[in-house]
Amino acid sequence: MSHTAPTAEFVLRGRGPNTMTVASLNELREWLQANPRTPLLVRGEGNAFSAGLDLDAVIADGPAQISAAIEATAEALFLHPAPTVAAINGHAIAGGCLIAQCCDLRILADDPAVKMGMPGVALGINYPPTLLAILRYRVPAASLERVLLEATNHAPAVALALGLADELAADAHNAGRQRLAALAANPHEAYAETKRALRSAALQVSNAERTRFDTLAETRWAGDTLQANRRDKA
Repeated sequence: MSHTAPTAEFVLRGRGPNTMTVASLNELREWLQANPRTPLLVRGEGNAFSAGLDLDAVIADGPAQISAAIEATAEALFLHPAPTVAAINGHAIAGGCLIAQCCDLRILADDPAVKMGMPGVALGINYPPTLLAILRYRVPAASLERVLLEATNHAPAVALALGLADELAADAHNAGRQRLAALAANPHEAYAETKRALRSAALQVSNAERTRFDTLAETRWAGDTLQANRRDKA
């Protein structure tokens, strides 16, 4: 008897390319909340996955609003009870890389022109605690400091070696759909409970860590800091 469930795709869209705003992050989170039993493939529109947060929107909306939105959306994707696959069809930078890490499988385009990484330190920001918790869980301990402290973007072969991706594929979209179908063939209840048991404790954040982030974010996510360090308009 087949247990395969119907699957869905969520396409990351935005300028930059496919940069994320409070509105687009909320759209993904609301979809996840409305469809807890639906296996999901996440991909980017066109030739990119996502270049991360829209920095102009971050500056306009303010650090508290955007950091809260990406934390809530990342947590919802990380804990989604059904299978999730990131079809990383192009650049996955900063928040784009983070969204990929929230998925159960990460299929990266095998194209040397594609880059993947977490350059937050180079932007002068401090990472929200929930995002750090997800990265600690998903990125191998031996690679985590290099990924975060080097703050650079890596070609696919290096991203794979660092543990930012699970496999490379010439056609990440097609490979991602195949992997998602295979995961979706598992009984939903067993998959959801095992995923919950594995991941729920990973997101526990101390009050002290939360307070420290909030205090530092007032200046490190502020417009002057981002404008001084941003690379997209250098």
